[in-house]
Amino acid sequence: MRILRLIANNLLVFLVHKEQNMLLMLLILFNIKEKNKIFFSRPAGRITILALDCEKYRGDLDVLSSHTGIRLLFIKQNPLGWLIKPFYSELDLVRYINAKKNSKDAISHKKAFNFMRQFLLVFYKHVSVDCVTTVNYRYPEDYNWAKASDSLGVPFIMLYRECLLASNRLYDRVVLRKKQEFGKFHGSHIIVHNDVCKQAFIDSGYISSNKISVAGALRMDSFIKNNKNNKENKIKKQYSNKNIFILFYFPHNHDLFGEQNSNVKLRLPDKYKYHDKVWGGRDKLFIDLHNTVIELAVEHPNIEFIIKPKQVMVDNKSWDFYKDVIRKSDVNVENLSNYKVDINLDVSKNIISSSVVCALQSSVVLESAFAGKRVILPVFYNFLNAPHSNDFFWKDDLELFDIVTNKTTFKKKFKDILDNPDVPKSIQCKRMRLFKKWFNSASGNSLDEYYNIIKNVVQ
Repeated sequence: MRILRLIANNLLVFLVHKEQNMLLMLLILFNIKEKNKIFFSRPAGRITILALDCEKYRGDLDVLSSHTGIRLLFIKQNPLGWLIKPFYSELDLVRYINAKKNSKDAISHKKAFNFMRQFLLVFYKHVSVDCVTTVNYRYPEDYNWAKASDSLGVPFIMLYRECLLASNRLYDRVVLRKKQEFGKFHGSHIIVHNDVCKQAFIDSGYISSNKISVAGALRMDSFIKNNKNNKENKIKKQYSNKNIFILFYFPHNHDLFGEQNSNVKLRLPDKYKYHDKVWGGRDKLFIDLHNTVIELAVEHPNIEFIIKPKQVMVDNKSWDFYKDVIRKSDVNVENLSNYKVDINLDVSKNIISSSVVCALQSSVVLESAFAGKRVILPVFYNFLNAPHSNDFFWKDDLELFDIVTNKTTFKKKFKDILDNPDVPKSIQCKRMRLFKKWFNSASGNSLDEYYNIIKNVVQ
């Protein structure tokens, strides 16, 4: 297999350097799919979107493809990399964007762009595309495709997803990163979830205000509608008719708790120096939290306990810390039929059908709050008095959630939520305002907003 892979890589490099664009086009075309289709359909008056790096959209493509005015094509990241890796010694986009004029890196970067432009001249003669999209500005595999497309009159529209800039340090970090490392936007338009994120893009000088729009989050449309349906005729629980507890997993070394040897290139103000050291209670919080959940699973055999991590978390080395905590637990988790880890859990549907939700620094806190769930925020070991709590997204909204400071209060709060699941109307109104702040709307009409913005850019 290794020999075959080496032969394939060498063949790709040969085809790229020899500018065999027709052969490369056929190879790339073989890796492009149409959403919900076996073969490409005809455009038929619809806007054709080519979504690059399709695995990074987290359900947004399903929403986009449901619009009758959109024809959605998509491609994974690896095939995009085939076309640009022959020009780069490493996939460090910042290195090449900021290379000194006429340096080896600058020349390689220019060659990569020129090659992509010539390739796309051939590609777009055979494939009908009205615009291309990505979800970020920092992936080298799609940078030249997006930039070259825009230069050829096929607009690049970024559907930015990392929009929860709910702490000052995170906001300033994003602004500085764009300003110091990425220069100017290389496309036609950006769509973000909220006004805070829009302002960050503008403050960085990355884009002008007339080229960026706020339209909420596409994946929230179905969640909002499902939540409304649930209030009218209860959604059936996915696992069983039992009560469900969901812990939306966060790693023990989450960025919230600080990071040694963090990216010093950004030179954040001294007021954020606390983040350069790891908060001392980090690992103890993680251990106590997971041991508490296991103990509750033993005490409540009729309740389903679900740990929901993202795939990227399970693939990360930090997952070994979780496995070690489980292994050292006094309970053999394998014998607990009501305790499970589910990477593929349908988040939206199971938030709605859950009885108890536990999370920390995530948008699922907002989703759960919107759905009227009482949400446990585990801040053990006096975390709220640590300087790192300045980065805690919900530090100014603690009254909207259930704050627990140790294992004992966690268990008491867990029982109280089971007995008293309802959220007071005054609290729920404040939660709705917080949801709208970060997701722009609570009406579930983001798809129409996105379509109209894209249509205006394409026309």
